Amino acid sequence: MQRFFFSNLPLGKNIVIQEDSFVHQISRVLRSSVGDCIILFNGDGQEYEYRIDSITKKEIGLVFEKSSTNTCDSGVSIRLYQAMPNKYEKIEYILQKGVEVGIQEFVFFRSERSQKLLMNERKIERFREIVREATEQCGANKLPSISFLEEKTPIPEDGQSYVLHTEGKNSKHLRDIGTENSPINIFIGPEGGWSSAEISSFEEKDVQRIHLGERILRTETTGLVVAFFLMQK
Repeated sequence: MQRFFFSNLPLGKNIVIQEDSFVHQISRVLRSSVGDCIILFNGDGQEYEYRIDSITKKEIGLVFEKSSTNTCDSGVSIRLYQAMPNKYEKIEYILQKGVEVGIQEFVFFRSERSQKLLMNERKIERFREIVREATEQCGANKLPSISFLEEKTPIPEDGQSYVLHTEGKNSKHLRDIGTENSPINIFIGPEGGWSSAEISSFEEKDVQRIHLGERILRTETTGLVVAFFLMQK
């Protein structure tokens, strides 16, 4: 059943939606008919099933049928701190696939070896749209947050923080870390890796080094693999 995210609708009762993109999606893209059912959700943990009652060029009338609890979201809360990659397409990939595996928060920041990508409101809005569409598609209920920071290597004070770094004797394998102290903050470096100063900063703030064994993954896939693995623990 097709799912749609709305943060500003009074779900749980009959409604009429006049949002142009939604009307276009229902009438033109999906070619839905009166009597078809869809799911609306707003991140409150519930799924609201509606039956299409009317379709016009300007609005869609919906009749509320029932609600149910969404059980898709994992109990492990993961924040991905991703050093800015060298292409916008990689950001899109990280966001889309990251939502699918269950990452709840994305923080992109400029590390010392990050490429400089220019951000504007149009691009950020595109990224938000990717997150929304991925959330609708994968069955999750809460819309993950996205932020872009100019500061270097922001380290949160809550939860447990880990940095992907293969060098050094104190690096643990991913399978050996726990998920009890949620949220889990995962730091992924850029294509050129972390600088020695950044590694020192992580050590000073008790950020644990972890590794994935001998395999070397791309920056846009590393965080996804780590997140998915932790979701299964």
